[in-house]
Amino acid sequence: MLAYALILCYNISTEEKKDVKSMTDQELLHQQDLERIKKLRIFDDDFLKEVFDGNTEVTALVLNIIFDRDDMVVTKVVGQREIKGIEGHSVKLDIMAMDSKGNAYDIEVQRQDKGDLPLRARYNSSMMDTVLLPEGEDYKKLIPTYVIFFTEKDTIGDSRPKHHYMMQDVETGHILGDEKHIIFVNGENKDESTRLGQLVHDFKCTSADDMYYDVLANRVRHFKEAEGGITQMCKLMEDMRNDSEILGFIKSARYYGVSDDKILKDVIEQFGVSESEAKAYMLKKSA
Repeated sequence: MLAYALILCYNISTEEKKDVKSMTDQELLHQQDLERIKKLRIFDDDFLKEVFDGNTEVTALVLNIIFDRDDMVVTKVVGQREIKGIEGHSVKLDIMAMDSKGNAYDIEVQRQDKGDLPLRARYNSSMMDTVLLPEGEDYKKLIPTYVIFFTEKDTIGDSRPKHHYMMQDVETGHILGDEKHIIFVNGENKDESTRLGQLVHDFKCTSADDMYYDVLANRVRHFKEAEGGITQMCKLMEDMRNDSEILGFIKSARYYGVSDDKILKDVIEQFGVSESEAKAYMLKKSA
């Protein structure tokens, strides 16, 4: 408990020192953020969210390439859509989109191969259904769903650029017709003679100047070069630092046996967040 008291004292003193922090330190932190922004790629999920969120043109480009079409129209795009599990695990979708035909899409990026992608895809698909079928509606009103993972590694391991899965009869191959689709896009695809290969290349680029697709390049350029976009990204970096600090505080407090009620109160007081925000942090995995 003494160690936890020292943690509290440290946070109090840190808070008091913020106002007298030297401009040099602030400028250094800002410069570090700018350097991090330069290195971001669409394969980084936080950057993916910024590039796609609310942008139907970018999302339509990506979906048209994946399905080898040019006529798909996207009507709605939401980044970091959180779906609460009533009794089980909640999920936060990187990008959730709807097209003009009423189909729903979850677009995710995955840098590390943890071996659980098929299960994650299954869970994301099931959670999408919970918000796409209104209470009391017939199951016939369920719309087609597509969970799409851009994986930085060749997760399946056969070098194919894309894998599209649907439910089918193991014995006859007959498609069940439940309209659930799971797609993995291979991030190790280097065939830039194809549209999909060019798209994978663009997802890996740190510079907009190196991209094939102007629609993507212009969006990336906005967040890396335009004043408004850079300001938005710097705010994102600050929020991520704050999240890490709060989660680290909670982890340390729990290690020293502090009750959750006490931690909740301390988080509200020390970090100036609301009770609902503090409770949300308490439910997250600590750093």
